[in-house]
Amino acid sequence: MLGDFLEITLSTPDILASLEFYHKLGFTEAPAREAWKHPYAVVTDGRLYIGLHARETLPPALSFALPELRKQLPNLESLGIEFEFCNIELHRFNEVGFLDPDGGLVTLLEARTYSPVPAEVQTLCGYFLEYRLPVRDEEATLRFWDSLGLMADRDETGQARISWGGINIALEPLRPRARPALVFANSDLDVAASLCEMRGLPMQNDTRGLHLTTPEGLMLSLQPED
Repeated sequence: MLGDFLEITLSTPDILASLEFYHKLGFTEAPAREAWKHPYAVVTDGRLYIGLHARETLPPALSFALPELRKQLPNLESLGIEFEFCNIELHRFNEVGFLDPDGGLVTLLEARTYSPVPAEVQTLCGYFLEYRLPVRDEEATLRFWDSLGLMADRDETGQARISWGGINIALEPLRPRARPALVFANSDLDVAASLCEMRGLPMQNDTRGLHLTTPEGLMLSLQPED
């Protein structure tokens, strides 16, 4: 019902600073199309795509490309979804947005806004594993995503997970100051930490791994590779 996963959508106050940050980590740019009036860029490691939007501040969003978007709206409304915005007009790029049970933003676009890169790119972060979301009620969140056609369940360890082509989402109980994070498996955290320091990238180390905060306020969590 949601179409193909497109990107993690982030609002950035300074798109050039954001691009510099991701370039230092080794991400490459995907060819972006002229879908928006505001400046827009996409960075990727070949698995994870992050859309950088120089526009009004919005929370991080999970974005999907859904052809014939206008025709799909009644199906979404039948599930009780209320749109935060609904830009459906004849001569503009159509998009709608709604909130998940914890106030996270989900956006649906009528078409892709970039061309995928042909191969994976090695970055300082390592291998992208999942998007980790803090939630108040895991069962309610699983039901929400299941109703939209995503694979939402618990794995053999009891971890609540959501998956769809191109994205894996892990749910964790909401804690004070918790925020969404992109999680990577890294084969050598010491080397990653040294290179981040050399490139002037602020970071934190703890027992769970290495952590960086992006210019848009998103957390990147680098964990030891199993």
